Order: sequence, then structure tokens, then C-alpha cells
Amino acid sequence: MKLVTAGLVFAAALSIPCLPGTLGPQTANYTMDVRLDVKHRTINGREVLMWTNTSPDSLASLWFHLYWNAFANSGTTFMTEAGLSGPDPAGNFRKEDWGWIRVDSIKILKDPALEGFDLTPSLKFEQPDDRNPLDRTVASVGLPRPLAPGETIVLEIRWEGRVPKPVSRTGVINDYYFIGQWFPKIGVYQDGGWNCHQYHRESEFFADYGTYDVTLTLPASFVVGATGRRTALTRNADGTATHRYVQDGVHDFAWTASPRFLEYRQRFEFAPGRTTEVNLLLQPEHRRLKDRYLKAVMSGLKLAAPLLGDYPYDTITCVDPAYRSHSGGMEYPTLFTAGAHFLDPEGSGNPEAVTIHEFGHSYFYGLLGSNEFEHPWLDEGFATFFESKVSNLAYGPWTYTRTYFGIPVLFRGVRIPLEASGISEVRRSAVRDVLQRRAWEFQDGTSYGANSYQKGEVMLRTLERLLGEKAFAALLRDYSLGRWFTHPRPEDFYAVVSRHAGRDLSPLLDQFLHGSGVCDYALSRIDSRRLRTVRGFVGENYRNDWNAGRAEAAFESEVLVERRGEIRLPVDVWVKFEDGRTVRETWDGEYLWKRFRYEGPSQVVQAVVDPGFKLVADINRTNNSLSRKPNRLAPWKWTVEWLGWLQHALEFFAIFGG
Repeated sequence: MKLVTAGLVFAAALSIPCLPGTLGPQTANYTMDVRLDVKHRTINGREVLMWTNTSPDSLASLWFHLYWNAFANSGTTFMTEAGLSGPDPAGNFRKEDWGWIRVDSIKILKDPALEGFDLTPSLKFEQPDDRNPLDRTVASVGLPRPLAPGETIVLEIRWEGRVPKPVSRTGVINDYYFIGQWFPKIGVYQDGGWNCHQYHRESEFFADYGTYDVTLTLPASFVVGATGRRTALTRNADGTATHRYVQDGVHDFAWTASPRFLEYRQRFEFAPGRTTEVNLLLQPEHRRLKDRYLKAVMSGLKLAAPLLGDYPYDTITCVDPAYRSHSGGMEYPTLFTAGAHFLDPEGSGNPEAVTIHEFGHSYFYGLLGSNEFEHPWLDEGFATFFESKVSNLAYGPWTYTRTYFGIPVLFRGVRIPLEASGISEVRRSAVRDVLQRRAWEFQDGTSYGANSYQKGEVMLRTLERLLGEKAFAALLRDYSLGRWFTHPRPEDFYAVVSRHAGRDLSPLLDQFLHGSGVCDYALSRIDSRRLRTVRGFVGENYRNDWNAGRAEAAFESEVLVERRGEIRLPVDVWVKFEDGRTVRETWDGEYLWKRFRYEGPSQVVQAVVDPGFKLVADINRTNNSLSRKPNRLAPWKWTVEWLGWLQHALEFFAIFGG
């Protein structure tokens, strides 16, 4: 279908397809012209929004996000939630530190009957999540007549924003600007209503795809990075420069600027004639990390291709954020922030791990536009799985690192296995909530992280082990490529998993997503004894020493396996006999325990539950094996470790107490 440019023009189709030359559907298209005033820390903007009603409903209003109003006062939903989970984020704010966004006008364009019609008088603030009257991060405007299914409306929105002091993800510190979620942004109309949540402390974002054409004017001394391709750069007579960036097939636009950035470029080639330009914006004090940053991005591009499909955009920009800017570790289309410390040693995983994680969001969040407000695990769980998978392939296991007085120390003889990724957080916190919850409804930030990130990752890694690496790779690629530029939901993932597994795995997935239980299988007991002969009457005959049918059996043994957690998964059990013979059993894991009995010439001496480490979600591996011959050195191991910790504690108190 050809996209018409006239506003409020009826079109029969209820969806906007990918047009020739574009990557994704053209539902929400933005053309913006903005100017940064560094003296007053304000942004003045004009945006033309072309939005199409792809639903079957006629709409009487449009809803918008005004995210920066989260930083307008200490009573907003964001500030209130942040204060409950830690120190007051605005405790030392001065008047000039607050941020806000103010809509000056919203007018209809390109409609003969309603050209210039002003919607501004109908603007009202909405609080769909908590009814907090001090929160103005969502607003609606009424329409002069309903917008029918398939119709496109064109709006001119003039607005002003005050760049806040950094609290989370955006702001200005010294001469470093990171500008995210900064313009009036239309919500998503879905399932008969506006999916347009307030800005919460733990939530991220959700929007429709389209094309962004953004012109930025700011001091000429600033180095700029932004979503998309820079198509023009003009030096102005007043000492400013105007940068134009264009990108289709995205659902957001973010940018950063600083005169201190060191800028580096490198090309990644997928195939002859098919390349992506990698841009790195680096803080001068991190100059030595240039090659490590670039290698991490290139590793992400290379290893994501077979797992998830070739990265489809022409550019990817990695930003090394300024110290105390609170903008590190965040993703936006074709642009992300990583983060590093001055002393991060090679092998510690910093900044490589966060770089790979945030690049992974190019797929999970970027190309797969899942709802981060309502299904955070579909974004963070997958990105965390991608991070550990790609990091391990590119670098091998990270080195165990501890920090003493701010100085990282690597224990080069100790490597952190892939299976350990995330399990500690799951063990400590994941039982406090179920995995499938809206982002702001978790008990606290720790529970949000443990569930959305680590429990999501552990679930995926367990699924990979149960299905097999090759089958899971095909599943993951199918899920990714089949849903680019859409809004996948948990049921979409369920369908792909069950199709590749060849059976309905919804009950298995439900345990992770909707239960707060844990996975814990244990070897409870091994009993072996010499086979007792049969004595007594068999029919009319009395026998005092009878072993009919078991002439070769000298021992009888029992192995008892228990399920001590609530999650039920099929599990293997490996059993070893004294003569070296081994057997492997399979248990469905449904009931609380399972007993395996053996008779033979040799007794059982050892057993292991889950010997192949398929159940990465098992929170206690120390009870997964048992031996009839106790290892007398084991108690000494724990004693030595305890004495080591005691020594560290005594040294600490000696330093600060003396």
C-alpha cells in the first residue's frame, strides 16, 4: 500500500507495510528540527508526526509520553519510586537541576478541512498506572472527529525541554549531554486501548516503528552521536553546527554530544558490499580502552549474525559515558551506551560484557519491539543470555575479580564458568517475585533485576541444555527473524518453543514465568549391602539358603533422588559401581522423589543427578552428587576457606580500628 501524506485520509488497510527502501512498517514517522541552548540547558523543538491508526477502532483521542516530566519535581512517580528504593535522587537538586518538557502547541497539518486546527486546549495529563496527580509523564489530546481505522493524521508539535541533572539515562553533566526519551512521543494503541504507561523507576519503553528525520543544531565544537545515519553537516555563521540524521525501521531516537569525545570508526563487513559502520565515542581518560571497546562491538556483530540474523542497519554507535552521568548501560536504536572504570583490567569483563549486552539490545528491544513496561524479561532476559553466550564464545570465561579499596584485582587462576552466570542472583532474590510482572510492580529493584535479567537468562540457558544447543539455536533464530519490526509477546515465544520442541512446553515455561519456586534436585541417599539370601518356605519346600535367579548378584543397592524445589524438569541420574560400570537413568522429576534399585556383582559407590549440567537453573549444585566413600579432605577445604575469610575480616578491622 502506498503511504499517503495527507492527514486524516482514509486507507483501507489496517497496517502499514514496509515500503520499498525502508526496513520496517511506517506507523509513527517523525521529522524534527531542534536546537540545543547550552547556556540555559534547554532544547527547543518542532516535530511533525505522521501517525497511522493501524487498529480496527475509531479513536477519539491520542496519547503521548512526556518522559522528561519525571524529573520536574520530587513527587513524580519516577522520583517517588526511586526514593523508596534508595537515597533521594533529587536530594541535592538546585532550581536549575530539574528537567521538564512543555508542549506549546499541537496542530493538525495537511488536511483541507482541519488545517491548523489546534488540539492544545484539549491537552490533559493522564496517570493510568497510579493516579498520581504530580506525575505528568503521560498526556492526551482530543480529536475534532474520530480517527478511523487506516487513517493517517499529521501533527505539528512545538515544545521546549529543560535538560535535567543526570538521575537516570538522560541529562547533562559539565559539557556532556546524553539526550534520551526527550520529545513528545506517541504511545501504542493496542488491544482496544492506549498502551502508554507513566515513566517508572524500573521500566523502560515501548513504541511503534517508523522513520526518524532529525536535525540537531548545537555548538560547532561538540562531537555528536545519534540514532541513524548522518546525512548532512552544516557549519553556521553563529558558531553552531547543524547535523541531520535519518533512520527508518526504528521506534526511538537518542543522541549525545560533548566537545571532549574522541571519535573512532571501523567497518564490519558481512559480505562484499554489505557493511555496517561502527562508531565509538570515547572519553579521553579511557583512550587505552579503544581497541577493547571496538573488539567487543565487532564480536557482537559477528556472533549475532548466525544466532539472530545479520544486523540490518548501516551504523552502530557505542558511547563511553561521562563519569557520574548515570547514562551508562542503556540501549537505543543503532546507538547504545556502555561504561568503564579507569582501572578495569583486561580479562575482568569490563567494559566488554556491558558492551556486548547493550549491543544485544539491538535485537531484543531494537528489532524485536517487545513491551518493556509489561514483559521486561523478553528484553533483558534475552539480552543477558546473549551477553553471556557471546562473551564466552569471543573471550572464554571471565576471570574472577574482586575490588579492594576501589582497585580491581584479578585472580587469574580462577575462571567463572558460563553455568555460573546469573545463578547467584536467582538464588538470593528470584523467589521474591514471579518472572512475568510489569516492571514497576516488582518488590524492589533487586528483585526486578534478578527476575528480568538473571532468571530470564537462566530459564533460556536451561531450555538450551534440555533441547540441545543446535535445536535451541534454530529456535532462537526463528524467534528473532520471524518477528523483526513487530511487538512480540510471551505467547509468541511459547509458540516458537513448542514448535521446535515438537511438543507443548507451556507447562515447563509457566513454572519459570508464573511461579516463584526454584529448581533444586538432590542426591539424598545411597545404600548398598550384600544380597541377602532367601530363607523359608516356597510352596511346600523349605529352603535355608536360596538365591534362585540371582546367582550372579552379590549386592543390592538403592539410590534415592529428591526434588527439593518447586520447578519440575526431566533430569538424568548417573550411577557408578565399584567395578567401574556405570548406568544413566532418566526421571521425569514430577513427584518429590524417585528410588532406583540395582542388584549385581558390584555395589553402587557414587551417583550424580544432572551429570550433564542441563539444569542451569538448579540453585544448589552442592547436593547433586553423593559418594559412599567420604572424601576426608572436603572438611579441610571448607575449614581453610573459612579461615581465609576470617583473616580478611581481622585485617579489615585492624586497619580501620587501629
